[in-house]
Amino acid sequence: MNSTDPKKSTRPVVELSENDIQMTKDSLLMQKSLILNKTHEFKQDHSAPVQISDEAEAVSHNIFSMISIHLHERDRLALIQIEKALGRIANKTYGQCESCGDSISSRRLAARPLTTLFIACMEEKEEARNLTAH
Repeated sequence: MNSTDPKKSTRPVVELSENDIQMTKDSLLMQKSLILNKTHEFKQDHSAPVQISDEAEAVSHNIFSMISIHLHERDRLALIQIEKALGRIANKTYGQCESCGDSISSRRLAARPLTTLFIACMEEKEEARNLTAH
C-alpha cells in the first residue's frame, strides 16, 4: 500500500488466501451459470408466439417484455463483469487495484467481488466524474 497518499487507509491490507480466491471463483461460476440459464429462458420466452385477446393484455405484455429486456441487459452486463473477474483470478491479478496497483482489502472483495478499484481510487474516480458532470 502506498503510505504517502493521505487518502489511503493506514490499516494493514489482509491478503486473500487461496481458499478465499477459490470460494470467490466458485461463487462467480455459480452466478455465471444462473445468468446463462436465465438467458436461455429469456430467449425461449421471447421466441414463443403470444396470443393477445385485448388491448389491456397487449399493454400488459409490452410492459412485461420491456422489464424482461431491461433485466436481461442488466444480467448481460453482470456476466461481462463476472468474466473479467474470472480472468483476473486466472491471471493472478484478482484483488489488485486497476488504478494504483495496491491490494484491495479482503473485506471489500468479500462485499463486492467484482470490484476492480481500491476504495480511495474509486472515490477519486467518482469525484472526477462529478466534477465533469457539473
